[in-house]
Amino acid sequence: MLHALIIEQNAVVGCELSKRLVDLGFDSIDHAWTEDGAVDIAARHPPDLVLVGDAVETGDGISAARRICEQRDVPVLLVTADSLRARKRLAEGAILQGPFVLSKLPEAISLARRPAQAA
Repeated sequence: MLHALIIEQNAVVGCELSKRLVDLGFDSIDHAWTEDGAVDIAARHPPDLVLVGDAVETGDGISAARRICEQRDVPVLLVTADSLRARKRLAEGAILQGPFVLSKLPEAISLARRPAQAA
């Protein structure tokens, strides 16, 4: 069973990502609209993949992903419309491949999950 966590306040974007994840074989998907909410959800239902969107209601999606990864090694995929802004927000030395258009989501997920599968 594959489980994903989408951290994104835009319901339309979250819904589209959910549909695509289901098509790619994910059995369950949680949504979070705040940084603290994402961390809490991930603690209760550990995801196999985290997708971080451009914005959350409170806090920061990237910070949420970092906090989640401190507790559990999980691949994170940043889904953004503004890759320049995202690069500035990421820690120095972080690997960011992309940007990906939604039609390339399967390849992006494969790249994001590759290190976790090798472990």
